[in-house]
Amino acid sequence: MQNYYRLLGVPATASVAEIEAAYRALHARIHRRAARDPALNERLQEAYGSLQILTDPRRRWAYDQLLGQQPAPARQLSAMEALMERYAPVARWLNWALLAFCLLLALDRVLPLRELPGELVLSRQLVSISASASNPQVGYDIQTPLTKFRLHSAQAPRAREGEFLTVWRTPLLGVVRRVSSPRAPEGPAPFEPYGTGVYGGALAALPILLLLVAVVGVLPNRAPETRVNTAVAGSLLLVLTVVVMWLF
Repeated sequence: MQNYYRLLGVPATASVAEIEAAYRALHARIHRRAARDPALNERLQEAYGSLQILTDPRRRWAYDQLLGQQPAPARQLSAMEALMERYAPVARWLNWALLAFCLLLALDRVLPLRELPGELVLSRQLVSISASASNPQVGYDIQTPLTKFRLHSAQAPRAREGEFLTVWRTPLLGVVRRVSSPRAPEGPAPFEPYGTGVYGGALAALPILLLLVAVVGVLPNRAPETRVNTAVAGSLLLVLTVVVMWLF
C-alpha cells in the first residue's frame, strides 16, 4: 500500500496546509522534467492523488485506518548481518559435527580399554619433552607393530628394543593409556605413558571447552551471529585438540 505521507515528505500528523505546501513544492521541483520523464510524471500523478485524499477529512481518516493495519516494514539488514544470516545454517550443522566429535571422545574414554599383549618394541627415538632451556628433559618415542607412544626418560628402561610389552589402548581412537613390561626389573605393574593428551591433565579441558561451545551453537533460537561465532571458535578448538592428540 502506497504511503502518501512518505510520498509527499510530510509526517502523518501534518496539517492540511503543510500537505498542500509539500505538494506545491514537489510540483514546482519536478513538473518541467515530468513532461519528458514518464517515471517523474507518474510520481507527480500519485502526489496529486495523495493530495486529494489527505486534504479530505473523511477520506484521510479512512486512509489512516487502512495504513495503520499494514505490517511494519522489515528492517534492512546490514552487509554483516546478511552474511551471518547466510552462513548460520551451515554453522549450525558444523556445531552438530563438533558435538558429535566430543561424544566420540567421551565414548572412547569411558569404554573398556583394548589389551594388546606381546607388542614387540621395534624402535626407541630420543625426543625433547621440555621447552625450557634451563631444565631440559628428554623422552623416547616407542614404536611397536600396532602402537606408538611416548615414555619419559625415567620410564624408558622398561621398554627396551626387542622386548615384548602389553599395551592397553582406547577402542575407538587407539590412544595408548597403559603399558606393562612383564620382564622389566621394576616388575609387570602397568604404568601410564608420558603425556595423555586430551585424556588427562590440564589438556583435558580442551574437549570440555569444545563441548560447551558446540552446545551453545546448536541450541534453538540462537542469533545467526552466535551460531557463526561458535562454529568458528569450535573449529579452532577442534584443530588444537587434534594437534594435541597427534603430538601427545
